Amino acid sequence: MGTQRPSPHEARSAAEFVACMRRLKEQSGLTYRQLEANAEQQGDVLARSTTADVLRRDSLPRAEVVAAFVRACGRGEDASDWLTARNRLAAAEPPHPDEAPAPEPSRRSWTVGPMRNRRVLAASAGAALLLAAVGAWALLPGEGGDRGAATRAAGAAPHRASSPSPDSTTVVDGPAPGRSRIRPALAPGLCVTEGHDRKGRYRSQVAVQRPCADATPPDLSLVTVGTTGSSYIQWRHPVYGDGCLTALGSGHVVEGMLEPWPWESCSADRTSQHFFFEPVGDARADGFRIHVVQNGMCLGVNGADDRAAGAEIIQQRCTGARDQEFLVDEVE
Repeated sequence: MGTQRPSPHEARSAAEFVACMRRLKEQSGLTYRQLEANAEQQGDVLARSTTADVLRRDSLPRAEVVAAFVRACGRGEDASDWLTARNRLAAAEPPHPDEAPAPEPSRRSWTVGPMRNRRVLAASAGAALLLAAVGAWALLPGEGGDRGAATRAAGAAPHRASSPSPDSTTVVDGPAPGRSRIRPALAPGLCVTEGHDRKGRYRSQVAVQRPCADATPPDLSLVTVGTTGSSYIQWRHPVYGDGCLTALGSGHVVEGMLEPWPWESCSADRTSQHFFFEPVGDARADGFRIHVVQNGMCLGVNGADDRAAGAEIIQQRCTGARDQEFLVDEVE
């Protein structure tokens, strides 16, 4: 057991801060169950599963978790000192490349139609710019049946071959906001939920597909992002709280995967957290392609076996294939 006193004020990153927390636990000699009991005696809530998960991660825990953990460990540590160090890192640590603030997208008038799952875009001269910004439209099939190979090869966001005229109104059927479940069209017995990178490269949870009976918690909800027509995919967990799926960008150890970030880190300017649902045929029967607004890429299943439980949900070049289509159900 290490004897060096943890020095959270010297931590230069979230990973170093969590390393200090691990050292504090080691020096306390307490089990996760004992920490939970100590916290309860002091009026705090600190589930042992929460502590175990926090100490496995290299990201900053929530402030209330840090305070409860330090108090439960004892050893004369001042929780306020740890919170000062934690908040300094939260304010100063640079964002990942994929979370850099994006330019404010063009915002047009979206209104809710008579059906709960029907949104009407009042088209204008700038409507095509909005559709390009969200990257949500695929090219219509050509005579050869290819769905825009030239566009995909160039890495551009997919779009419709024809834009609405200034005087027209384009009706877009999207899933209703609210509690939902998302199922891969090729494996409808599986649901999108939380899990881990199967290669063990990353401690934090990422989005995976698992049997629907085992897919909660967290509860999944769709939350509309302002008036852009896109949605957050919200995680609601009884232990970890609320979060939103975030598409991880270039340079991340699990690049292309989706990680739930705390709700306070979810922003209308962070388009890596915004998703546009493009209907496929009859959306109720055929589902949707789910595009990441930031880059127009489609969500799909990682690996050759796209029906495997535990397979990660990742960003992919849009192909128009069924393995990039998802069914979205309302949950009462």
